[in-house]
Amino acid sequence: MKRKIYILVILLSVVLAANSQFVTKPLNYPISGDQYLPIWISPVDIEHVWVGTMHFTSTWDYDTYTYAVHSNDGGETWIFDSIPVPGQPVISNVCALDENTCYYAFTDLAAGNGSIWKTSDGGAAWIQKTTTQFQGGYLDFYHAFNANEGVAVGDPNGGYFEIYRTTDAGDTWIRIAQGDIPSNDPDEYAITDAFSTYGDIIWFSTNKSHCYKSIDQGQHWTVSTVPTVMNYDFTSVAFANPMDGIFFGLGYSSQFYRTSDGGSTWAIDSLPNGDVVWNADGVNGLDGGLVISSWDSITGFVKVYLTPDFFSTLIVLDSNLNANANGIRFSDPQTGWLAGNSNILKYNGILTSVYEAANSPERLSIMPNPSSYEALIKIPASLDSKSLQLLVINMSGKQEEVLNIPGSTGWTKLNASNYPNGVYLIEILSGNRIVAQERWVVNH
Repeated sequence: MKRKIYILVILLSVVLAANSQFVTKPLNYPISGDQYLPIWISPVDIEHVWVGTMHFTSTWDYDTYTYAVHSNDGGETWIFDSIPVPGQPVISNVCALDENTCYYAFTDLAAGNGSIWKTSDGGAAWIQKTTTQFQGGYLDFYHAFNANEGVAVGDPNGGYFEIYRTTDAGDTWIRIAQGDIPSNDPDEYAITDAFSTYGDIIWFSTNKSHCYKSIDQGQHWTVSTVPTVMNYDFTSVAFANPMDGIFFGLGYSSQFYRTSDGGSTWAIDSLPNGDVVWNADGVNGLDGGLVISSWDSITGFVKVYLTPDFFSTLIVLDSNLNANANGIRFSDPQTGWLAGNSNILKYNGILTSVYEAANSPERLSIMPNPSSYEALIKIPASLDSKSLQLLVINMSGKQEEVLNIPGSTGWTKLNASNYPNGVYLIEILSGNRIVAQERWVVNH
């Protein structure tokens, strides 16, 4: 189990503080001196979210935990449902379909056997969906593409990766043939919950810097080698669309690897200021949008970055967070969660304006709005060939800032840290004429 708990031991050495874009929601775990870490997060919508917990004793021994933790009111209250998993199980990942239907994947600490459990009534009753699958193996994750079709991925067992598909919601399983999976290296394994999906496409990472990919819901697989300059025992992937994605080590360095051809080739990149990459997730509704949780190498706190256009622009969404940087999930532009230490943090902003901008090119959009640190201004496409000015005006009518910007359909950055809390008006001028405007809220 060393490889499965390593990320947590490092993470908990970080000193933490609180901030405003992400709001802490208590989870009300037992008060016992033990550590409960809500690492695996599967949001459904802004009100409904399911959570998987890692449990450590007060002496830092990895311990079992078989409760499904979920909320039906946006994290104001939480329900703890016991899943009757025998043995010494730990959660591998969580896959929610809606507020009533959810899968929890487990692996046994002692025997190493994997199992998948499903509820269809909001957690009141649980049924084991696997039988002989993953016996003597290690189950890393299950993903449901829809209500019936899904894929479960485990470490090599019997000489090749143990991968099963279901087309009937887990009632039956078919193991993918060895000939349909590229051969693995000696001592190679997948990483718990380290995968990304887009439609029918799925990618997962390994400890040998390999990225496995299937374009048909896991029926056939290819593999690419990421040219990492470090030895990453713990890796993950996050894709923003079928072409653009990143491969990274969990908590190793500021470096990560980018692809714009679906994972065939990779190029090195890095976060600014030496911030250490911990995890990332694509944002549904933002083509090219990724959120990245990191450890701020200067302050020692957790920082979250956002790129809406696959690193053409990059802003700090929030920082100085009382959080566990290994768990971040955004299901859409207004639904995001970040793991904490015996609590969880909910994103309190909204990125919907970016989605609206993509569908309404004449609209001036601000993201995020409200803003705490940095904000991106999306200029309407109709102004592409014009020389423009951007004005920031407070509610007293005072002009706070003027920026000369070239006509562009890209993004212009504003630093919200320069402004006190309040409401401002952003105006775009072409000559002496106001051609676009939008309200901007600063909230530190």
